[in-house]
Amino acid sequence: MSETDPPRLGDTQTGIGAFRRSSLVVSALLVVIYIAARVWRLNASCLWFDEIFGVHAARHTWGGLWSFVAADLIHPPLFYALLKIWIAAGGESLEWLRLFPLLAAIACLVPVLLLARELRLGVFASNLALLLLAANGYLIKYAQEVRMYSLLLFFTLGSLWLFVRFLNEAGAARKFPHALMVCNLLLVYTHYYGWLVVGTQAAFLLVKERGKFKAFLAGAAALVVCFAPWVYACANAAAAGEGGGLAQNIGWIERPGPSGLAQFYALLHGPFYFRQSSHEPLYARWGVYAGFLLLALPVALLAVREWRGTVRGSVAAHDGAPATLGSAATHEGPSAHDRAALHFLLFFSFLPPALAFLTSHLLPHSVWGTRHLIVAAAPYMMLAAVALGRVRAPWLKRMLLALLCCWFFFAGVLMLVRREGTHIWCAWETLAPPLTRAETGGTQPADVYAFEDLVAYHLWFALNVEPGRFNISVVKNVPGLREDPAYFLPRGFREVAVKDASALEGERFWVAFRDTTWDEGREPLKLLKERGYRVEQVFETTAQGQRAFLVLVSRASQ
Repeated sequence: MSETDPPRLGDTQTGIGAFRRSSLVVSALLVVIYIAARVWRLNASCLWFDEIFGVHAARHTWGGLWSFVAADLIHPPLFYALLKIWIAAGGESLEWLRLFPLLAAIACLVPVLLLARELRLGVFASNLALLLLAANGYLIKYAQEVRMYSLLLFFTLGSLWLFVRFLNEAGAARKFPHALMVCNLLLVYTHYYGWLVVGTQAAFLLVKERGKFKAFLAGAAALVVCFAPWVYACANAAAAGEGGGLAQNIGWIERPGPSGLAQFYALLHGPFYFRQSSHEPLYARWGVYAGFLLLALPVALLAVREWRGTVRGSVAAHDGAPATLGSAATHEGPSAHDRAALHFLLFFSFLPPALAFLTSHLLPHSVWGTRHLIVAAAPYMMLAAVALGRVRAPWLKRMLLALLCCWFFFAGVLMLVRREGTHIWCAWETLAPPLTRAETGGTQPADVYAFEDLVAYHLWFALNVEPGRFNISVVKNVPGLREDPAYFLPRGFREVAVKDASALEGERFWVAFRDTTWDEGREPLKLLKERGYRVEQVFETTAQGQRAFLVLVSRASQ
């Protein structure tokens, strides 16, 4: 490389490129931990509401899938299309369904290692980053959900790797980055937050590599054109006017404050633990302080040190020193090439959350979601690994690494011995078989009334193995009953009827509801009793401090 060539991202004077044999053994062990942590208790819980939506979408014809997902407004269709192919190949068993996001998460190892290699992070930082990724509970959670987040992470990593290659290739300023454009197209068709990755790439080029911005802009323009059909489909679905528009989808999301940003990065620090429902704590609180001390603090110190070095480099450049991407190498600090890699990781660790934070305050509705910000997870963990490696005092570095390993070890042990309770949404899968047996032999479909979209949708899915045997309805606006606005029936979905309390009539029907206790003085039992109904049969199960009831009622004799 001549003195006039721009520094490659992460290229170092020592030229670290190949792992030593011992490092390969460590890397292989970390890969095993990565996979094992995601396989552990993969099928411990049933599908929940959003996962059911994915399977429901995949059951449609291809044209019906496009329309069904467009009507939902908030997710592009690629994940659902791939899930449809996956189900066609292996069916709808829980094991087969959960295998899809698991394999996507495992596939993320390939672009992770390629990105670390392209950035020339070195053996220590690469393995440490792999450890952080392998043990992170937030990533484990989304590797086990039949949703698009593992796929989003995979395409994000692929996009970042191709973007760094685009930056490093000689003459790339004049070359159209076809592979990057294709990967970004898959990315934005997986989730709208993919556009934050594309936007961050554009911002990075404007700040660091303006000479290559024109070539990237051509790819971005093609990306917009290719995404236009989906925008058109969503616009038509929104114009149809069914449901509450985006307010129904995301109107319940609070606008984030500084604590929202802190919570997101706290999730990136936590080993193994993850929350499965809102009844559980967001993270292991005792580990929050450990995470910020062992990971966030080194990152902050490195960022401050880099900012000061950049300022000094700018002063030197004004004094006549040649300007480069980052500051020049010295015997006391990192080379310009190392600093370029560091700037890259800083950009992609903090700019996407910052953009999501800003747009959540500027748009009519907040779009904040920690699960969507999985696009920033891998760059941040690589940055944390680099920061730990750059701790200057050897004794302090050894102490921090020892504490980190001890923390991860004990968190792993707790994961192995932790008992998973049954989640309340699984109650309806448990209660569906006895309901089916109780209605065996009937000539007419049995009426079943729920009082929450969440309950109605789960019950419909559990009973859908025998369509036509049950008429499922959700009863709205019953005084004294509230439901979570985050859950609502899919738009255009007619297999669950929406009714008001006047629909509770007839000689005999079932009601499905959840409560902390059986109390005939509370709704909906109070309403049924006032209307002259008596309880004939009760099926129930307990989960997460709640009780789920399927109750057969009939009109009391006069």
